Amino acid sequence: MPPGFKSSRFMNVKKSTQPFPPSSAIPKNPFPVNDILNSLPLGVLILDEAGKVVNCNQEAANLLGPAPHRLIGLPLAKIWPKTADDIVSALNGGRQAIGLVPPELDNCYIQVKPLPAGAGGATVTVFDQRLWQPFLRTSQPLDPLTPYYKEIFESSADGMAVADSKGRLVLVNEAAAGRIGVPREELQGLPVTQLTERRYASDVISHDVLATGRPVSRMIHHLKTGRHVLLTGNPIFSADGEVRLVVINQRDLTELLELQTSIQQHKLAIGHFKDALAEIQMAELAAREVVARSPSMALALETAAKLAHYDPPQILVKGEPGAGKGLIAKFIHSKSRRAEEPLIHINCRALPLHLLEAELFGYEKGAFTGAAPEGRAGLFEVAGKGTVFIDEIGEMPLPLQSKLLTFLDTRSFRRMAGRSIIRSEAAVITASGRDLRDLMERKLFRSDLYFRLSSFSIALPPLRERREDIPELARRELGRLNERYGLAMELDPEAIEALLSHPFHGNVRELMECLHQAALLSDRPQIGPFLNRLLRASRQILLAPEDPFAAPGAGAADGLTEAQLAENLHETERMILLKALATCNNTREMAEAMGISQSGVSRKLKKHGLPLPKHRSLLFQRAAGAPSAAQTPRVAAEPRAGTGKD
Repeated sequence: MPPGFKSSRFMNVKKSTQPFPPSSAIPKNPFPVNDILNSLPLGVLILDEAGKVVNCNQEAANLLGPAPHRLIGLPLAKIWPKTADDIVSALNGGRQAIGLVPPELDNCYIQVKPLPAGAGGATVTVFDQRLWQPFLRTSQPLDPLTPYYKEIFESSADGMAVADSKGRLVLVNEAAAGRIGVPREELQGLPVTQLTERRYASDVISHDVLATGRPVSRMIHHLKTGRHVLLTGNPIFSADGEVRLVVINQRDLTELLELQTSIQQHKLAIGHFKDALAEIQMAELAAREVVARSPSMALALETAAKLAHYDPPQILVKGEPGAGKGLIAKFIHSKSRRAEEPLIHINCRALPLHLLEAELFGYEKGAFTGAAPEGRAGLFEVAGKGTVFIDEIGEMPLPLQSKLLTFLDTRSFRRMAGRSIIRSEAAVITASGRDLRDLMERKLFRSDLYFRLSSFSIALPPLRERREDIPELARRELGRLNERYGLAMELDPEAIEALLSHPFHGNVRELMECLHQAALLSDRPQIGPFLNRLLRASRQILLAPEDPFAAPGAGAADGLTEAQLAENLHETERMILLKALATCNNTREMAEAMGISQSGVSRKLKKHGLPLPKHRSLLFQRAAGAPSAAQTPRVAAEPRAGTGKD
């Protein structure tokens, strides 16, 4: 008896031993049917054979909304559109349906009971759970999805199965059976161990879930269909804490794995294409800027192209002064993913310690005397995601080397006199014309910074070791000079022979400067004779005072008298002044290029009768040994600023 009922007539009910009286003896019911229906605490609908409402009570109207007279005559599909099919199915089958949960009603479930044979139709009883909840043993609310669990289980795109505590498959949906490749009827009731014994699957997981009581996930292979699936088993516990069921979910990853393999293959193909493209780009650049016909230079350029592709955080370019380290840095930046970002160049030899630190890292207001009152951002900050090219890194003072190493380790820094941390994603390309390992052994360069910088390095060969590149370099440079100055100078065989026989200790820079002088000062279109004189004089002045292998009296042995030697030295000094005049804008720059004082430059210019740089337009008319005004090749236009190489 449900709790709460205290009427005494339910307390002592004895089973009657008397037979039912005959129907004729049953008195006629004095109460109308509607009164009986309305007295029930349940909603009641009476349906005919077609599923239309022929009667209902007030409780049903209260639950459904419309008044009783409005419900009578309505087909069931208009009252419960989503549940009507189940009710009509029970009505037509003459069977009872218990526990249907109509989605149209909250907290209710219904019972369908066909009327006795011959009467047709059925009664539909609607139970309001909220009314009966206090008298039920459980306090769990009624789940409106209860009648749909089977449909949900079957319609899942993932394979689903349920194993009991003995490891037998009690439920398997069609998706799971399809991935295993075995009919569902054969799988249901089968011990899961049979899946591996019959070679349906490479592994099972339900035993692990039963043993541990924890969820288990594992990738397995369905051998019959070739599908790769991710199995996930979740335990369902009984009231005493034992695993009662294991719910197994199958996620088919075959397409995903195939897609992953395809992506990897495409990545490899793209990598090969990128390498091939890098080689094409390298050849294209070589055709326009960098000459790399020699094996040593081709190897250096190939290394630069690979590093540009992978974009390491720091690269060291090693080579003698004038070998083209700046051009390689520009090449790496232009071929990297940072090509659209700025490339910023700074030379450590050109600035003292505090100014170099201020340029690289910036400074705050009042950091040092003469600092800008609003402070200034450093190059690492300005570069952003671009590239900072630090030339002559071997000249960087030791205190600043430590700060640079910290930046390379953390990618963050503070401005001079600053407190806030600034982060930078800039790549760093360093270059040195000096042997950094030798500087490290002499305690002039930090070993930890050296090893950090040299992890990715490019060694540029000197020009004397790549003589195959000299003729092409000379042709291109002379072509640029002809275009710049409106000239028609030619690189004749004598010029090529002279260039190939010269050691070029100044590397490509010296070659360019020699061609610059020859283009402007040669008295004929063929520059071979002028180059021969210029390069011979350059070799003599280098060998005479410094060459330890030159024997005493070597000049006399070659037939040179002291007067001739003095004349040659005088002419060589004059040529060096002419070269400096051609490339420098003032006596300060000439002094720096020649390695002497500014006053010494002025004295030597006066000694040779040469004008100061600001009057160098007179040079081609007054320079001794230069052609006369009538013989000098006419310059079509003034030099254009920013074109060619000075």
